[in-house]
Amino acid sequence: MLEIIKSLLIAFFAVAVLLPVVRYALRRLSPAQNAAAISAEELKYIQKQELKLTIAYFFFATVLTVFSAGILALISSIIHASKDHMFVMTPNFRALFAPGLLLGLTLALLPLRIVQSALLGNDFELYKAYMQQAEGHNSLRVYSLLLLMLLAISGMATFYALRWHVTVDQEEIRVTNLLLEQRAYDMNEIESIRYLGAEGEYLVSFTDQTNLNTTYLKPVQLEMIALLAAESDKRVIR
Repeated sequence: MLEIIKSLLIAFFAVAVLLPVVRYALRRLSPAQNAAAISAEELKYIQKQELKLTIAYFFFATVLTVFSAGILALISSIIHASKDHMFVMTPNFRALFAPGLLLGLTLALLPLRIVQSALLGNDFELYKAYMQQAEGHNSLRVYSLLLLMLLAISGMATFYALRWHVTVDQEEIRVTNLLLEQRAYDMNEIESIRYLGAEGEYLVSFTDQTNLNTTYLKPVQLEMIALLAAESDKRVIR
């Protein structure tokens, strides 16, 4: 949980830093033309009102990030479900939090756009005038292009993240990575099995110096760990 909160805070900090840079670039690339002038008092007021939109965005981003990571974990389980293997492990919520975060930060712009008029009320027209004066008449088009680009990047990240899975059978472990590259290990190639101190968290080391950390996989069943220990003739190290 602390790891997730830390990742959210880092992402929000990055957005808070990058947004002013994007808006400055828009002011330079697309200066306002024939925009209605806004007084200094109105400008100060609307900047305070803009804080409502920022808080709403972070709220939507948090909810959609958690929802996206959970849905991706569920979809991964469905995609790789198979009766041809004794055990199948797919990425869990923690493993898919990064692509879920990217999706959440991107998709949060959609509900924000829907509710911004309700949040600002009678100040919505003033806010539109402020946006046109601050960022130019092409800012909406640029933001739409940025949204499409972010959606494409999020889709690609999600597509590759869902490929990772691990299958375990009586005689071998097969790991499929993000690029659909497969690596199979015989049970006698297991060098050690270490319990990492939390339920479902084990570190399986192989003779080629590679490791399989089940912290980011699900479901990790005790029957599977017992099979690995029995077939490799290795005890679980605590």
